[in-house]
Amino acid sequence: MGSYTRTSGYLRTRDALRAGLEFTAVCAGSDMVALGALAALREAGLDVPGDVSVVGFDDVPFAADLTPALTTVRVPYEELGRTAVRLALDRAEGLAGDDHVVLGTQLVLRQSVRRPLS
Repeated sequence: MGSYTRTSGYLRTRDALRAGLEFTAVCAGSDMVALGALAALREAGLDVPGDVSVVGFDDVPFAADLTPALTTVRVPYEELGRTAVRLALDRAEGLAGDDHVVLGTQLVLRQSVRRPLS
């Protein structure tokens, strides 16, 4: 475990490689962590996605500009914020409502993930 930073992604991936762990994919907790993983994999001479696929989480604006472009999970942050405010206002006004809300995410396929073998 580590923080959701580029440095954390780099160090954890580098440590996994140095420990001899065999893996074909990195599923990072954020796009920043994925960015660090990409750097460690590149430094080790591995090809993304040829040797290892990488997936991030957030779909930050630069994700599409990385090389390779980062496959990621898009989170509807604006909708999340609006929903949180609405729920807080409803609660403050004493309105009974459902406090359980499920918002959808979207997998954004780009070039950092290898297609499955047929």
